[in-house]
Amino acid sequence: MNKPQIIISEQDLNRLETMLDHQMKLSPTMKHLEDELARADVVLPQDIPANVVTMNARVKITIAPSTESTEITLVYPHDFKGEAGQVNVIAPIGTAILGLAEGQQIEWPQPDGQLMKVKIEKIIYQPEREGDYL
Repeated sequence: MNKPQIIISEQDLNRLETMLDHQMKLSPTMKHLEDELARADVVLPQDIPANVVTMNARVKITIAPSTESTEITLVYPHDFKGEAGQVNVIAPIGTAILGLAEGQQIEWPQPDGQLMKVKIEKIIYQPEREGDYL
């Protein structure tokens, strides 16, 4: 499986690593998230390119074979309320898109062993781009 380059802010990395460190047991997706964090290019929040998926970003994605895009917001587990459009970073789709840039796509394993192909169509909102570093 070819994986595209990903970029993650130092702040997101620290928060995600802390969250993973406090888990009693890591799910397969959490282990994938650890792997993704380990291979990411890490930059300061203010240095994140404006077209990259970060935590709390609102993103338009396409999941093949569909050609219709879906709008989602990538959230931390403690912020996940099950609202329409929310995607938890520890869900397969959440881990798959973190750090990808507009136009990039990735094939990602689902819990059933099948691969899903996800493409980032557009970053609608990115906290770092708006100067929101909380």
